[in-house]
Parts: sequence; C-alpha cells; structure tokens
Amino acid sequence: MARRRTSGLSLVEASLIVCIVGVVLAVFIPTFVRELRTSKTNEAVEQLASLRRSAAAYFAARVPGEGGTELGRCLPPTAGPTPREPSPEPSELDFHDADTPGYATWRALGFRPRTPLRYAYTFEPAASGCGLRSPEGTYLLTLRAEGDLDGDGERSLFEVRMRADDTGPLVEQGILYIRDRAE
Repeated sequence: MARRRTSGLSLVEASLIVCIVGVVLAVFIPTFVRELRTSKTNEAVEQLASLRRSAAAYFAARVPGEGGTELGRCLPPTAGPTPREPSPEPSELDFHDADTPGYATWRALGFRPRTPLRYAYTFEPAASGCGLRSPEGTYLLTLRAEGDLDGDGERSLFEVRMRADDTGPLVEQGILYIRDRAE
C-alpha cells in the first residue's frame, strides 16, 4: 500500500522554525531599541551644535552703535525653554513666531529647528548686550536641551557652556555635559 504524503510541517520542523525566529528576535530587538533611543538623543546634540554656531556668529558680528561706532561681542537676552515643556512625542514649533517664548532672541540668532522636536531649548547668557567677556574662571553663555523621552517626568539634559576672553571669539568651555541621556 502506498503511503500518502501530506503537505505541512511536522511538530519538530515547526518547533525548529519558532526557535530560530526567537533567536533572531532576541539578537535584533535590543539593537533596534538602542538605535531608536540614540536617534532621539541625536536631535539634542545636533540642535545644540547649530545653536552654538549661531551664538558664536552673533557674538563675532559687528553692529552699528550710536555716533557711527561699531559694537561687537554682543549677545541677545535669555530665551527659553522653548517649547515651555518638552514632549515625548515630537512636536512642531516655529521659533520665529511672535507667540513663541523668546522669539526675538531665536530670530536674532537665526535659530529655527526644522524637525519635529522632543526637547526644550534654552539660550542663557550670563549678561546680554555688547562688549561682553567672561570673568576669569566663569562662562558667558549656557545652551541647554531638556527632554522627557519616555513621558515619565524624568528629563534628559544636554548642556554646552561657552566663554570669551577680552579679545577672543565665543568658544566652548569644556565638553558637552549630558545627564540621563536616555533617562
């Protein structure tokens, strides 16, 4: 009597496929989650770098003063945090809109992030105006990004400090400070 072959998988074959899929997922899911978190923190690093360049250019620019004099080494007033509260979900915000907190400073600096934001940005000079310099051992400007990436109320913090001596440009003091990168 001829044996009839049925199509389909045996229990052993199905178990083997489930094991292989499980191993593949166990290897790739942690990597995927880590890359997703890294991409969220890259926003803060990239936007702070852009803000740092904008602040340095603003500081180096010469502006007309009274009586035909030229003023330099200027910083606009404090702005931010913008938006007021960071959101775990990316949100759109026009930094140059008159309803945005600190819009005049953001506009003066030319800082206008184009991507949906997860972080709130702060521009905090120790003094605003022209003819500025950093007193010995201090910094002149703090740039900050704060975000609540997972909505638990705990925030990641990224901070850059900048200084300027009597004649030099505005430069970073130290390194990028990071607290709770991914909370």
